[in-house]
Amino acid sequence: MKYLYLLSLFILAGGLTSCASFERYRILYNDRIEAGNFEEATRLIENKRFYKKDRNEVLRYLELGALARMQGDLAKSNEYLNKADLLIEDRRASIGSQGLAVVSNPRVLPYRTEYFENIAVHYLKSLNYLQLNDVSAARVEARRTNIRLQELNDAVPEKPLKYHDDVLGHITMGLSYEMNGEWNNAFIAYRNAAELFIQEGKVQPYMGVRIPEQLKCDLVRMADQLGFANDASRYRRLLNPRCKDDVGEGGSLVLFWENGQGPVKEENIIGFDVMRRGDRSQVRFVNNSMGMEYDFGEDIYNEYNGFAGINTVRLALPIFRPREYPLYRADIKYPGGIQRMEMLEDLNVVAEQSLRDRFGRELANALIRLAAKEAVEAGLRSIKTKKKDDDEDNDGDEEQKKSKDEDKDEEEDVEYDETLGLILGTTMSIVNAATERADIRSWQTLPAEIHYQRVPLKRGANEIRVTFYNRYNQRLEEHYLRLNGGGRLQVRHVITPDSRVLQPAATQNQKPVQP
Repeated sequence: MKYLYLLSLFILAGGLTSCASFERYRILYNDRIEAGNFEEATRLIENKRFYKKDRNEVLRYLELGALARMQGDLAKSNEYLNKADLLIEDRRASIGSQGLAVVSNPRVLPYRTEYFENIAVHYLKSLNYLQLNDVSAARVEARRTNIRLQELNDAVPEKPLKYHDDVLGHITMGLSYEMNGEWNNAFIAYRNAAELFIQEGKVQPYMGVRIPEQLKCDLVRMADQLGFANDASRYRRLLNPRCKDDVGEGGSLVLFWENGQGPVKEENIIGFDVMRRGDRSQVRFVNNSMGMEYDFGEDIYNEYNGFAGINTVRLALPIFRPREYPLYRADIKYPGGIQRMEMLEDLNVVAEQSLRDRFGRELANALIRLAAKEAVEAGLRSIKTKKKDDDEDNDGDEEQKKSKDEDKDEEEDVEYDETLGLILGTTMSIVNAATERADIRSWQTLPAEIHYQRVPLKRGANEIRVTFYNRYNQRLEEHYLRLNGGGRLQVRHVITPDSRVLQPAATQNQKPVQP
């Protein structure tokens, strides 16, 4: 029994250490990002023991990939992101780790990326390849993006998710195909993106974002180029695009703007009253103040004995909290005109909806974890030990000794001490309360918003000016890009984690531009 006691203490210590480590490192890491000290942020990820643990290896490579990109090393960024991608695809939690999570908390399992984080990996890799002029690698990445999008669509076939597809993924696929001259595939990608905004014949926002005018125009332009007259006519009528001349003699530039820092996970404690049906075939968990009710059927009722003895439960579930960022909009000025950059994806909305979509599963897992903990606690409380006989006067009575030996199996005459069971049960109760924690790990370096715009280029030298404004229409920053218009599509990005502009130059390990 002492081993169970020691195991309880081990689980308690391990769970609490994991909680404290990530929260501490998250603060340190974000402080360095906000200060623009990306080298120190990189060293923190590389050197801290928390990020070296196997269960956090995916997070390690995701953060390093984003940091390398912020510092302009796009090739190095993709090395890290490819490692993360392989782990996301191949890693599976071990049986031992899963068992430990049942009696501890999900933070002890290998980090499981959110669906939108999986898409973001391919977005970043695609843009890196496109800026490095590695169009063949960008094409491969487009195929991999399509697989991820299909997985997202098929995640819960019996109940489609509200966040069931990703505009950003389709747009980057379209650009990759367009740079490869695969016009038909580019059209399909742009069409799939546009269709997310069309519900019951009406154009509506998707994930809090209106359909960009640029997407409308890209779709119609591809349809015209391919001679798809019916498609072009349909989308002109349905979408009413206000297209400008976005391809010049020198080709065009598609500029992505990654603004702010994405949301962070925090712990949300929710209390439920446990209600049982009259026929005792179901158990219901009710939170009247939040208007939440969840029924669990006969299978879980029987497996955990209807959560016997449990009348209220306290569950720790993750929520996303948006972070503040100063920049609000951006204009891009190019030779011949000026355009407003358009919102393409709001990761604050996407992240929140992604969690909402799997709330029921998170709740079920938390309740099963709670039931298992309560079962262990009840088992420990039931432990009894035999009391010692304090009467030593019969030591010399051989007959009496013989009689006791003969009757040693008769339990009705044996007294028990319940102290040990009480101590162990109480200890486990403390462990249960302390280790009931939500998994608040997440990819910290993603942006809060992604905007984009396509503008024409003239042949030869082009100076592009990007002007950034706050919510009060005050100009805060200006940034310049100088490009050579050679008649082809070019892709670039700027990053503003706060009010500073990072424009990683796509020069490191860059392949020659093809005419």
